[in-house]
Amino acid sequence: MAKAQGKRYGQLLYEKAIEEAKSRGITKLWLGVWEENVKALGFYQRNGFETFGSHIFTLGKHPQVDLLMKKQL
Repeated sequence: MAKAQGKRYGQLLYEKAIEEAKSRGITKLWLGVWEENVKALGFYQRNGFETFGSHIFTLGKHPQVDLLMKKQL
């Protein structure tokens, strides 16, 4: 995974997903990101997502907090 970081692959995939969403008439996106995933949170914030809430996501027996993020297209 480290070899792929910094190559803009994620940004390119994100841009394609936004393009596809807009072509389908989608006007809002939302997603959940683990609160400790600093890189992902930064990525989505740089791309215009805002945090609007949180929820518990259970991974195995471990409850974790996901931040809910949204973006208006």
